[in-house]
Amino acid sequence: MLILIFIIGFMLLSSMARRSSLLEKVGFALPIGMAAVTLAMLLMDWAHIALTRTSMTMLTLTLLLTAVAANGKTLIAMVHKRPSLHVSFNKLHFKWFNLLWLLMLMGVILLEYVNISKCLIYPTYDRDSMAAFDTFGYVCAQEGTYLRMSLFDANYIPSLHHAGSAMSYVPMLPLSYAYLYIYGAATSKAIPALIYLGFLFGLYGLCRRRLTHTASMLVLLGVILTPEMTSFASHSITNVMHACVASAAILYLCLWLERREPFDLRLMALMLAINVWMRAEGVVFIGVALIFIFISLIKNRTSTPLPSAEGESIRPKSQWWAIALPVLAVLPFLLWTVCNSTCGLASESTLITHPFWDGDKLLTVWHGVYGLLGGSDYYGWTFNIALIMLHVHIFYAIYLRLRHQPLRPEGLSLSHYLIWTIMIGIAGYVTVLYQVDYQWDSIQNVLDFSAKRFLFCFVPMAWFFSVSVVPMRKFATWFERKCGIGNL
Repeated sequence: MLILIFIIGFMLLSSMARRSSLLEKVGFALPIGMAAVTLAMLLMDWAHIALTRTSMTMLTLTLLLTAVAANGKTLIAMVHKRPSLHVSFNKLHFKWFNLLWLLMLMGVILLEYVNISKCLIYPTYDRDSMAAFDTFGYVCAQEGTYLRMSLFDANYIPSLHHAGSAMSYVPMLPLSYAYLYIYGAATSKAIPALIYLGFLFGLYGLCRRRLTHTASMLVLLGVILTPEMTSFASHSITNVMHACVASAAILYLCLWLERREPFDLRLMALMLAINVWMRAEGVVFIGVALIFIFISLIKNRTSTPLPSAEGESIRPKSQWWAIALPVLAVLPFLLWTVCNSTCGLASESTLITHPFWDGDKLLTVWHGVYGLLGGSDYYGWTFNIALIMLHVHIFYAIYLRLRHQPLRPEGLSLSHYLIWTIMIGIAGYVTVLYQVDYQWDSIQNVLDFSAKRFLFCFVPMAWFFSVSVVPMRKFATWFERKCGIGNL
């Protein structure tokens, strides 16, 4: 059934962004399909329809037919066109192929093989999965309901209604695992394994939109070499899977800011919706998107119409609709909030909703986050390299200014957007950590043992930024031109 969910996601993504690359469609199809299925499962459960194998089969087939219908015109056109394989192969060229790209690919394959092997061999053993996601999914599959599950009975487990309990988590992952267990799966590990594998394909496709093959493979190798993130990629908790969709959303945002291609904006909104459907803290990235889109629209409100790669002419007034897309992305979380409240699953709030000042707490949070970013224990050299490339980016911008050369034609804007989204996103996480009332634990323990996972979202962004800095891009282009097999 996961194959059908993959097809659902592939079709939905194709209907929203036909110009996106095949790698992007393959890479992000599973989380998109899984998000659609789990949202429908929540609505069915809310309507008192039992989550059984029969109802899940009917749901999957209904969504599949809907997704195929959304691509009806494209599929009919493909049948009539009957593209020639000879023409397709003629479009391929491998003049860029070089030994360094091959060695990096072998490294990525080896490390991903180790990750998938861990998923297949080891059962679920991490504490958060056993206490929440995996257990909730298994019990949901046995009882046929999530909202009225016996574990959520206040008389059975009162602690689940306390502040910071797992009952308040958005249920995409538990419902995804329930879907597998309903069909008799022995473990839920297929979901994290396939989502992370797909992300590598999708990230490579995203990188290829602006970078060379060798530079794109370097981004993948940097991400998969990040020790703590790769370690958690084989666990059934949400952090790495959330990092995959959240970072993709911000990368699509930066690509839209640079080129104004409408399908990038649609994919950004879709990924933001999945991001907040997977973890509530994903609202930080919705805030980042709103800030940058609003500033961009204000900046261009008196400009001439902006051309796009799709041949559309986007006038400034029509662009104001762009700000509605990240706002709509919060709908899955609002749906869960309504279901949560109506079914009596609301736990004690941990968020301090009013502004306050606690200098010691803010200093503790900042030192904790700064220590994580500056150290090499958890993220290797990811953020240190990004800091070095930030200096390269700044000096190159100064060099262009001194020579009175334009910045945008040099491709500097993409790196500019990337670093600002990273910094504002980290500031957003610091704000969230500051605004939470830690009734169940100390702030120091959260920073020492949990906060390291919060920053996974910024690892792909940091590597994309490091490699997209203009001098690095020029070097990668020169390297492929000189060392590719086309020169042999």
